[in-house]
Amino acid sequence: MSNLIEVSYTGDLLAHRRCARAWAYEKHVGIHPYEQVQAMEGFLIHHAMQWLTDQFRETSAHASEDNLKIQLERYFLVLWARGIRTTFRSKADTIGGVIRHLYADGTPRPEVRAAVEGAIHEEYPLRSVRKVVPELYGGVELYGGKDKVLLTGVLDVVIQQKGNLTYPLTWRWTDKAKLLGEVTEVSDHAQPGDREIWDYKGTKLKNNTARDDYVKQVVTYAGLLRERMELPTRCVLFFTNEERSSRRLLSIPVDDEVVEASIHWTLQQVEHLRRTVLKFQQNPNLVEGGALTKQHLPLVERVDVDLKAQCTACSQRFDCKTYRAYLAQSGNYGDGSNHPDVALTNVEKN
Repeated sequence: MSNLIEVSYTGDLLAHRRCARAWAYEKHVGIHPYEQVQAMEGFLIHHAMQWLTDQFRETSAHASEDNLKIQLERYFLVLWARGIRTTFRSKADTIGGVIRHLYADGTPRPEVRAAVEGAIHEEYPLRSVRKVVPELYGGVELYGGKDKVLLTGVLDVVIQQKGNLTYPLTWRWTDKAKLLGEVTEVSDHAQPGDREIWDYKGTKLKNNTARDDYVKQVVTYAGLLRERMELPTRCVLFFTNEERSSRRLLSIPVDDEVVEASIHWTLQQVEHLRRTVLKFQQNPNLVEGGALTKQHLPLVERVDVDLKAQCTACSQRFDCKTYRAYLAQSGNYGDGSNHPDVALTNVEKN
């Protein structure tokens, strides 16, 4: 029997922070929420960037949009065989969305072109084991008698070959111990030989909790990768859904202090996740919906615009009192149960 608890950073920790209830039903009942779509797109984008770079190195020319589509269709089948699903989007829509993020008018977008021409991209599956201290929660062993956590993730390890890539935005740390910071319109410039960690997000750059969590994620990756190589020069978040090139690339400086704080924060999230597991096993109704960071707020305030995009497609929305409370404020729908988004009589959707 393994003494490891396997935890995926994106599929578990970030999904749990977005909505512990949706995550719990996915893991323990097998009902896949919106994150599955995002996971599929993330894998496809990672693969696309590596493949585009390899093609450029071999041919000294950028791959055509049609050839990229063929490659993504092949890799889509690989991911599907591995159990990654596009629950609410078709194969064509998913692949088409990825291509639109990377290409415009049949050619690579400027920042994609610069990244492909000036760097070596290697998709890196991260697997790192961390010890945890056994403890009790409600009289039950929090980690189920296991003493190690296996953290998994997928990232790009990038080595710059040319100094032709500029990052228009830079993250400024305001409190490294608390992992607080902000986006600044200060440019950062890649230099030949720079080693970077890249992660791709199929969202837009916004001033919200999800963006800050993404920063912690890549900095944690840098800390875990430090066990095998030196710290990267920087981490880079590529917000692929941004239309403006000036909003797509965010450079994040890293040092030993912030990576240690990020690893500690990550293990705290594993602890929160395990508490949700024990609650759900005791009684699924004990796990309430909404953002983990807003559980102290009234039900109506736990769903924001970003989370609603997941809620409206979640199979567990019909009896989610958090989402129904959110819907109730949008009109004369009583407790929200008559809102078209959750009304079972709305046969066009439900």
